[in-house]
Amino acid sequence: MNSKTTAYIFLAFIAVLLWNSFIIQRDKKCLDAYDKAVGIERLKHPPSNSLKTWCERQKEQHPDCIN
Repeated sequence: MNSKTTAYIFLAFIAVLLWNSFIIQRDKKCLDAYDKAVGIERLKHPPSNSLKTWCERQKEQHPDCIN
């Protein structure tokens, strides 16, 4: 490989690292916003482990729900 090819490979490697850094930062912001929204929703309506409560929230009849 000549020096020109090596320089292009090095620049491509740096570009990939910069792109990945940008994508990681973008995903972190998206996930932080999602976690905040979900956290607020869970504080308003805490999840219930009760099957009866789950069945009451369903719009349609489910086989596990007995009326």
